[in-house]
Amino acid sequence: MHTLARFARDLPVLILGFALTSCQTADTSSAVQAEAQKPNNVLLILVDDYRTAMGAMGDPHAITPNIDALASQGMLFHRAYANVPVCGASRASLMTSVYPHKARFVDFLANAEREVPGAATLPSIFKAAGYHTVSNGKVFHDPRDSDEESWSEPAWEPDVPGPAYFAKESENYVKSSERFGDRGPWYEGAEQPDEVYYDGQVKAKTVADLERLAARDEPFFLAAGFRRPHLPFNAPQKYFDLYDGTDFQPSAQRDPPAGAPEVLRGSGEIHLYHFKEEAYNSDEFHRQSLLGYYAAVSFIDQQVGEIVAKLDALGLREDTIIVLTSDHGFHLGEFNFWGKHNTLTNALHIPLIIDAPGSQAGIASNALVSLVDMFPTMLDLAGLKADAALQSQMVGKSFAPVLSSPNSQHKDYIYTRFKQADTIVSDDMIYTQYRSSDGEEASMLFDLRNDPGETTNLAADPAHQADVARLSQRLHAFIAQSEAYAP
Repeated sequence: MHTLARFARDLPVLILGFALTSCQTADTSSAVQAEAQKPNNVLLILVDDYRTAMGAMGDPHAITPNIDALASQGMLFHRAYANVPVCGASRASLMTSVYPHKARFVDFLANAEREVPGAATLPSIFKAAGYHTVSNGKVFHDPRDSDEESWSEPAWEPDVPGPAYFAKESENYVKSSERFGDRGPWYEGAEQPDEVYYDGQVKAKTVADLERLAARDEPFFLAAGFRRPHLPFNAPQKYFDLYDGTDFQPSAQRDPPAGAPEVLRGSGEIHLYHFKEEAYNSDEFHRQSLLGYYAAVSFIDQQVGEIVAKLDALGLREDTIIVLTSDHGFHLGEFNFWGKHNTLTNALHIPLIIDAPGSQAGIASNALVSLVDMFPTMLDLAGLKADAALQSQMVGKSFAPVLSSPNSQHKDYIYTRFKQADTIVSDDMIYTQYRSSDGEEASMLFDLRNDPGETTNLAADPAHQADVARLSQRLHAFIAQSEAYAP
């Protein structure tokens, strides 16, 4: 068990020296030095499409005892955001601490090795520092992305596909598309054990790897990437049964935000799946969708719990930095939207828990942080120091100091973007500018303090023009910073 406050161990300082160029892969192995003292291990848990659906963040429906326990043992960040609300692009940005751009990290097929050639990846730095680095499941969107330089052994994925179906009745609900082939229903509960599923197999491999890595002399960087609660919301039936009696109700905000521009859209991804006998966005469709999403969340919660329990059983907890987060958020019927793919808060807001040796336990922070900040933060927590070349690559800022001072501020603004939309999040507002390829512009401003549900666009309100001017100026500075990176 963790005590309320854990004392810091003396962390080693590892100095990383290497040259980054815009045309060749970074050499992170030539000048890495380490003191004799063993550094902390790293366990990185990435959950796909996971909005802040956990009891620890006040969700009244989520049955997440294991993730809640992890939050009570580390630090929970209430204001963490993705920098791009689509999986491949978000993961590439996280792993390089490079901002998305209109020509970089755009969609789910984004690839760090291809789009920012020469950029170091987070695991490559740990590998160069003497860590044994392992990737299980969906870490990068494409396991081949930056594989050789990032991982000590080839990135691993289960043979079973992420959207696999196991219930016989699902064969009756098949929808075909030219680009993505046949897909089954948008949710499924099946009488199957966890380990039949992609995520159950990622859990099993990660647990086995902990046993194996614990016996090695060098520290490890172990990443476990889960696919649920990404569509389809498929999980063993027992996780659906957890919600028997739960009164899932459609969102009270089904209409678009008042004054929202026509360019604001929801994700079309859910339409790849069959809706059985339900009419899209009917009340019953909402209820079943919510049940499916939360069942998938509880499925992942169990896998996380088993991994952390193995870490405890092996006596590794006090020597391991645990990070749990997601690539982006997810709309659950708000504005009749399902999925991500826009810059409203539900698509950007993510859970983030860090349980690090020396940090206080059971505390929370309202500091503004984002996924590009993860790279420098994890280096700091592990006692790694980057040279000037790596520092010039990373746009993120370490929020490691927040772990020892939870009431401190980290950033005044977060920058995020998707397709035509560039967005800035402040302590109390979120502002988006749209610019189409033909030069047409539109904007949105929401007061998060007084209108957290983003029901009314204030961008044209005369009383908020000073806010628009201030946020627009700062947003364009972020856009210029993103454009300045030219691989």
